Amino acid sequence: MNKGKKYINHKMLILCAFIVGIFIAIYIKSLDPNKVYITLEEKKHLENEIDIENKQIEKLRKIKSEYQKDLEVYNRKFSTEKSVRELMENELSYLKCIIGESKVKGEGIIITIKDSENELKENQNPNELIVHDIDILRIVNDLKKAGATAISINEERILTLSKIKCSGATIKVNDTTYGQPFIIKAIGNLETLKASVLSPESYTSILQKIYGIYIKIDEENDIIINSFKKYK
Repeated sequence: MNKGKKYINHKMLILCAFIVGIFIAIYIKSLDPNKVYITLEEKKHLENEIDIENKQIEKLRKIKSEYQKDLEVYNRKFSTEKSVRELMENELSYLKCIIGESKVKGEGIIITIKDSENELKENQNPNELIVHDIDILRIVNDLKKAGATAISINEERILTLSKIKCSGATIKVNDTTYGQPFIIKAIGNLETLKASVLSPESYTSILQKIYGIYIKIDEENDIIINSFKKYK
């Protein structure tokens, strides 16, 4: 019996010493300010908060990605709007040129026309030696077909609705009457304009060769055609 009690007491002492050792170890570790010991419930709570924070970070990443996409769209839109603005400004300049609101300067040709100095032949119609409104109109139309961007007759700007009419030895352009010589200025591609009036089949060649109408064609690099009188 004494031996059994001693054995039990010995085991109890060992167990107590083990428990005391654990408490001492925990106490010693608790003295380290860099280590924090939490309960299982607190651990679960922190894990839940970390999960929430991770979800929030992921949400912010998505928002950032969306903002970056929006920024790219805005940059493209700004670039496009800038191009559109330039295009519209160019279109506006072109329209101002078409309606004669703006002065135009560039290369082109100057055509001087006046009645024929040839003697009237027997049985010849005197009108064949005279410059008519249809002659000026045909030449102007040929220049337009050749791509002339601006045309004037005796400094009178020619527009789409401009009227050219004969009045005796003079020609009425729009609302103004002009006498000879009739000077047509045309701005555009120099070679194309020249071809439209110098080719053997051109109307100017017919007027010169068949009817003897005086026509002189000069090339110029800096022709100036003023705006339509209404806009001056």
